[in-house]
Amino acid sequence: MATPRVILVPIVANQASLDAVTVAATVAKPRKGRVYVVHIIEVTRSLPLNAELDAEARRGEQLIRQAEEVAAAAGYPVSGTLLQAREAGQAILDEAVDNAVDTIIMGVESSGNTGTVHLGRTVEHVLMNATCAVWVVRQSMIPQAEHHHE
Repeated sequence: MATPRVILVPIVANQASLDAVTVAATVAKPRKGRVYVVHIIEVTRSLPLNAELDAEARRGEQLIRQAEEVAAAAGYPVSGTLLQAREAGQAILDEAVDNAVDTIIMGVESSGNTGTVHLGRTVEHVLMNATCAVWVVRQSMIPQAEHHHE
């Protein structure tokens, strides 16, 4: 398997997304690859696609800043983009094609103490339809308070 050179990391408001950013930055750093972080605001069909969703945009920009900080802590810069789309999965695939991405890295959360993983419709759509490699990073089972002391 070739080392990814151009990586797209879709992010949402969870630790698994930030873990995926860390993985992407760590993988890209030795080869000086590029890492793109994207947050997609899904716009309901009852609104125009270019509707001004200020609260969602502020949250998305905050997530991108957080991802940039996580990547900086891993020692590698990323660039972030905020997009609006009807379906996040298709928007991720379109963004991957537009940026000649060779790997998409997505974080998924595990639920409770059982470690059960539910991929969700967006991750499933990307896995089923991507024309590039897709890596899925599962959130660590280590409680966050312990996780920072490793």
